[in-house]
Amino acid sequence: MKRIIAVLIGVMLLGAPQLRSQQYNEGPVNDINISYGYFTVTQFATVLGGVLGAAFTLGHAAPTDILSTGSLQLEYLHKTNSWLWLGGGVSGEIDTLVMEGRDSDGNPTDNPTKSNINTLNAFATAKANWLRREKLALYSRLSAGVLTAIGEETSLAPSVQLGLIGFEAGNLNSRGFIELGIGMHGVISCGFRHLF
Repeated sequence: MKRIIAVLIGVMLLGAPQLRSQQYNEGPVNDINISYGYFTVTQFATVLGGVLGAAFTLGHAAPTDILSTGSLQLEYLHKTNSWLWLGGGVSGEIDTLVMEGRDSDGNPTDNPTKSNINTLNAFATAKANWLRREKLALYSRLSAGVLTAIGEETSLAPSVQLGLIGFEAGNLNSRGFIELGIGMHGVISCGFRHLF
């Protein structure tokens, strides 16, 4: 997996400068954005925990409710040159898993177990524009940081989001965007950015 990520980053960094002639170089240098992502790593872990809990208890426990808010992100980026933006941000997510006990006949018992996992994520971001016009852009981005999981116990873990392809459109100062990727911000995320 590390090799695949390294190759993708290398391609992104090598290919972006050659596309400079296709980029719109004027305009704002600051970007503040808010976005919402779904199908995050935390959501997959919650679902997998429910499935494995049922499998390893041989059916004596079953997931009855899996809830997730998805990931909400707030991010700031600064344009360092015609194709690279650097910055960072924070994100948060709430996931809940309810496991219900079952007796030997498969009937529910009266003692469901509820697990809450609240995550806060602080990350740094590098965003490379493949194509930048006055009113639209195509980009890829890489975010890495530290995740704090707050549940029955609090723990720290590394976090990564690889935005494979993103598309933004709007005017010079306000744009909507949608991004496909993998990691802590979700497989699909969308939001709004203000450039100034």
